Amino acid sequence: MVGRGWLGVLPFAGAGFMVEMASTNTILQTITEEHLRGRVMAFYTLAFLGTAPIGSLLAGVIANRIGAPATIVAGGVACMAGGAWLATRLASLRQLVRPIYIERGILSASPPAEGR
Repeated sequence: MVGRGWLGVLPFAGAGFMVEMASTNTILQTITEEHLRGRVMAFYTLAFLGTAPIGSLLAGVIANRIGAPATIVAGGVACMAGGAWLATRLASLRQLVRPIYIERGILSASPPAEGR
């Protein structure tokens, strides 16, 4: 069976998913103003969970045309490319979020250390 070889990857994928969800929720809730937090989290939930059926439909159509294994590989490549793209933008995102965290007292106003 081809699927058994990938069983060792599943715990890492699940852990990565849990870390991503916790990080996203933490960042969204800390940078959002108090009176808008419920609306922002509702929109986030809608955007994240509400688009899953569309992605499943798209994956089904692609799998019907090129096969399920190739679809999974293509999805993995797309996720890795998205992660690499995000990694190149991380410094600019930190610059945007840092003033908000300083204003809310989450971070100190001292300049960030080099390389962070």
